[in-house]
Amino acid sequence: MGVRIPDSNNFLDFFKSLELKKDDVVFISSDLGKLAKSCRANNERLDLNLLIEILQTILSEGTLVIPAYTDNLLDGDTFDWVKSKPTTGALSSKVQKRSDFKRTRDPLHSVFVWGKHQKEVLELEDNSTFGKKSIFEFLKKVNAKFIFIDIHIQECFTYIHYIEEQQKVPYRKNYRYSIQCIYPEGIEQRAVNFYSKKLGIMSDINDLHDVLMKDNIYKIFQFRDSTIHILEAQTTWDYAVKSIKTGPKLYKYSIVKHVKDFVKRYLLRRKGIF
Repeated sequence: MGVRIPDSNNFLDFFKSLELKKDDVVFISSDLGKLAKSCRANNERLDLNLLIEILQTILSEGTLVIPAYTDNLLDGDTFDWVKSKPTTGALSSKVQKRSDFKRTRDPLHSVFVWGKHQKEVLELEDNSTFGKKSIFEFLKKVNAKFIFIDIHIQECFTYIHYIEEQQKVPYRKNYRYSIQCIYPEGIEQRAVNFYSKKLGIMSDINDLHDVLMKDNIYKIFQFRDSTIHILEAQTTWDYAVKSIKTGPKLYKYSIVKHVKDFVKRYLLRRKGIF
């Protein structure tokens, strides 16, 4: 929905200008390299704690959600609720050290949550990581705002896979993982359903991104060399469901990848190599 460039050259003022409401639920995906570089060029330091606190001030009656995914885990692996490091970047690593955010218990797609809905989110539990009682269902229910800081949705938009499970797309299927989970109260062996790609399937939402751009669905903000996109959960649901039913497709298939997936999943893994 257009590009707005704030008058201020201060990155903190910029985040205050993102048109967020005080009671919004906000989910942040980020690659902070560009933002850190622009701060250095202006003799500033990218203080992630201060950035978080600015967002908390803006969302004074809302909720802030940061991904803490460990979706690189496989059947038989271990998830340590306290120690397992997220695969989702610098902001997640910083939030993991804070006491005001709490981590959910899903071994594959946990999140750090702060704010009004913290207790509700912490109580979410589903056998399926993309199920009806998952964080992703909650994000749809409250029409959360997804903020992407210098990162393309192709690289990070896990919410799409929740939509794919709910629509029972034929290019994914349920894989049942047994994961040892270490929680403060003890060790639990959990069975987790992961509606993941079939052999040879590659997620590809570039065409969906182009449609969203063409229809001006994104709110787009620019600050120095950084670009921030904002999408709402319900609108994304509507467009993704339409794509699943009528196109553009949200995936591609490769026979070469099919062979590689088979070798990795059924041969190397059984031999303990992968």
